[in-house]
Amino acid sequence: MDRSDGAKTTLAEFQRLPDVVDIQVPLTARNRDYLAVRPELRVGGALTDDYAVVYLRESEVERTAADLGGDLFGYFPKIMSPTDVRADAAAGITPLTVTPFPGLSGRGVMIGFVDTGVDYTLPCFAFSDGRSKIVGLWDQTVDGPRRDGVYFGSTYGREDIDRALAAPDPRAVVPSWDEDGHGTFLASVAAGCGSAPGAYIGAVRMRRARRYYIDRYLLSHDDPALYESTDFLLGVRYLLDLARENGLPAVICVGMGSNMSAHDGNTLLEDFTSFYSGVTGRAFVCAAGNEANTRRHAQGRLSDGGAEEIEIRVPDDGASFTCAVFTAAFDAVSVSVASPTGTLLAPTPLRGATAITRSSPFEAGSVSLRFYRDVNNDLIVGFDNAAAGIWRLTLYGDAIVDGGYQAWLPVTGQAPPGVEFLRPDPACTVVFPATAMRTMTCGAYDTRAGSLYAASSRGPTALPRIAPDFVAPGVAIAGLYPYGEGVMTGTSAAAAVAAGAVALLFEWGLVRGNMPSLNGDVARSLLIAGCRRDSGVAWPDARWGYGKIDLYNSFRSMLV
Repeated sequence: MDRSDGAKTTLAEFQRLPDVVDIQVPLTARNRDYLAVRPELRVGGALTDDYAVVYLRESEVERTAADLGGDLFGYFPKIMSPTDVRADAAAGITPLTVTPFPGLSGRGVMIGFVDTGVDYTLPCFAFSDGRSKIVGLWDQTVDGPRRDGVYFGSTYGREDIDRALAAPDPRAVVPSWDEDGHGTFLASVAAGCGSAPGAYIGAVRMRRARRYYIDRYLLSHDDPALYESTDFLLGVRYLLDLARENGLPAVICVGMGSNMSAHDGNTLLEDFTSFYSGVTGRAFVCAAGNEANTRRHAQGRLSDGGAEEIEIRVPDDGASFTCAVFTAAFDAVSVSVASPTGTLLAPTPLRGATAITRSSPFEAGSVSLRFYRDVNNDLIVGFDNAAAGIWRLTLYGDAIVDGGYQAWLPVTGQAPPGVEFLRPDPACTVVFPATAMRTMTCGAYDTRAGSLYAASSRGPTALPRIAPDFVAPGVAIAGLYPYGEGVMTGTSAAAAVAAGAVALLFEWGLVRGNMPSLNGDVARSLLIAGCRRDSGVAWPDARWGYGKIDLYNSFRSMLV
């Protein structure tokens, strides 16, 4: 690839250029031929055998997406953000770890985190002999030495981290931090001093999303916690490779989420996690999200020739955000937009297989429509510098077969405060990628009150499938941040508790040889079998899934 100044660049140099972005591309024969005649498009690492990351300049994105055709919306990364008492006893973990039999600790299992990083200097991340529990760390934010197959950031093995811990200034040897603390906390709950203290840890510190996608989705430049699903998937691939090289079963704890998908499990990341959930010694535990009470989901059904209004409240002038609307791909739908003053963006048919973009000035801002067709009709409505008041997005049923529609505003932390639907529905609020078909999706409950955490996202998914699968303790969970002890409330903390429980299952089944073919699918079934289910509830439930996890009860269900 030639830069504008004519100098040759390596892939590592090219992907760091300020106007370079990434997309994910299926490696069909046609697409391989296309990439071969477009040398200005640089192919990065393989996400799977059938998909790869492609880096290109911003000015080439729309043309390339149009040329490739097909699932255009799926080519673009989703923007993910973190989803938010010791819980071991409530989750039935303590009886299995403090007694000589079975005396489980997660030994011989790796728990992986693609998150905000991990503070490797904390004592809870070292074994009693002083060696680090961290077998590998990929810091995507700082360029440095890295292993083959990784073309940005820096990677460090266990030996590097042990050497850093023995040095007077550890950061001079391994210059990696966790400034947010979210990843460190989850690792401490699952594997540091928490559910599976004997487990190894693999960690990825994600780099911030590129400005191009932050602008495309009208997100805040002041928010540091915005990450691309492409980088997330590369991080998962790194962790699975790390586990394979070290001969370790792997449990991946996912504490990130997004609303920028159809919530039906049909994305590359969800396909990837579903596939690996069926591989021996691999499992994914995903936080369901904290969106049930945020008023950021709406749904309904269009009739043939009918119309449905979706009203959005904007409390203050100047809010910028997107609204994602999904309908069946075989339905013909049009859309119009009305501002608080009644100005209209006239009904626009959503047709064709390529992106349609329309913009119209409203007061001091504008509204844009981006339409894509894959297994759904995907409509992204952008409100840039929107005026305060009630905005009305109207869907028209031009030719309806199914009629169902789903709409989401960005997840907590990405949407401006107070931006919400006037007629929200707390159902179907489980976030991407926890909507995957075969991952373990974990909600949160309060062990003290015995009640569901109010924000814990509810199912089903848009497919639909039952989600969450179960709930784990997730209110005021004790753990460690880089600055010391603290607590966290939310489904991320609950997922960390559940990930530790799966690591104990993997130790018992795979490391000790009691169930040599144990995988994520089977682990999910074992946890569900042991769930505690209160009377008076029709199980499974859209809020609680199959109940509260109880690992001790799961073992009893196997042994009785």
